[in-house]
Amino acid sequence: MFQKPTPLTTGLIIACIICYLPELIGFNVNGWLAVSPYSPYYAPWQLVTAMFAHGSIDHLAMNMVSLWWLGTMLEKMQGTVRFAIVYFVSGILGNLAFALLGSSFAVGASGAIFGLLGAVAVLLYRHRSQPFARAMLQGLGVMIAINVVNSFMPGIALEAHFGGLLAGALIEAIILAIGGNEQKYAAFRRLDA
Repeated sequence: MFQKPTPLTTGLIIACIICYLPELIGFNVNGWLAVSPYSPYYAPWQLVTAMFAHGSIDHLAMNMVSLWWLGTMLEKMQGTVRFAIVYFVSGILGNLAFALLGSSFAVGASGAIFGLLGAVAVLLYRHRSQPFARAMLQGLGVMIAINVVNSFMPGIALEAHFGGLLAGALIEAIILAIGGNEQKYAAFRRLDA
């Protein structure tokens, strides 16, 4: 039932929890870590730090469950380096989209997690001839649709979600075009047997 931990996914979850601990005792670190329309010009590090900060315990919990599920799967299939590229570039580009198109402040790993959704969708689409991949792709499509609808709710960083989703899909397409490690993707064939 539980997946074996992977190093980067586990480390990211631990880092997000540690970044949230000061919030629990009343220290507002999110003001320093959040991305805003000023971040690209005056505080570019916030394009990264915002991925580790969260606005509430519910926000943190939902993102960490999503990161555990998607991150563990993608890190096992692609390896830690390729997973890191997808995660961080999606998160940074998602936060950049928010900074350029949004009008307030945002925190959370959602842009990076949406990037993982986009990457997994591209990866499953590439292997859609395998019944297991096809079935997972259908389920993932429903998950993406639900999350896209939820992105329009007030207080949600819509720009970061869509920016991350598109970035993750594009990055994964580039990774696969350059030469995805087909041995690691043999899991689809084993699961179909």
